[in-house]
Amino acid sequence: MGIYRSASRSTRKGSSWHGTAFVIEALILLAFFLASIAVFMQLFGAASAQGIESRELSRAVVLAANAAERFSADPEQAGGTTETEDGLSVSCTVEPERTDAGTLYRATIVVFSNGAELYRLETARYESGVQR
Repeated sequence: MGIYRSASRSTRKGSSWHGTAFVIEALILLAFFLASIAVFMQLFGAASAQGIESRELSRAVVLAANAAERFSADPEQAGGTTETEDGLSVSCTVEPERTDAGTLYRATIVVFSNGAELYRLETARYESGVQR
């Protein structure tokens, strides 16, 4: 009977060590898991901010292209116009260069977001023999 008691005590001592090792391992895995979640949340946040910026730039390009189309259709009417759409404003400046053979119209189209320049487009159109 004395042999049984000493054997059962050593088994209990060994099993408590295994239980402690399991708890420590679980805590380490939990810490790693929480750190991984924090890193992924930062990555998702940065990706979301970049997506919003990309969407705003795409809208600015579309607005500038629309202003360039209006300029191409009628350069004198397009000059000096300012539009506002979804917080973006478009400014088109037209400078004519008159010559004996015609007129070269140069346009600078700038899209602003909250007063800061977001996108700039420069284009030109030549009309031969036209003196307006």
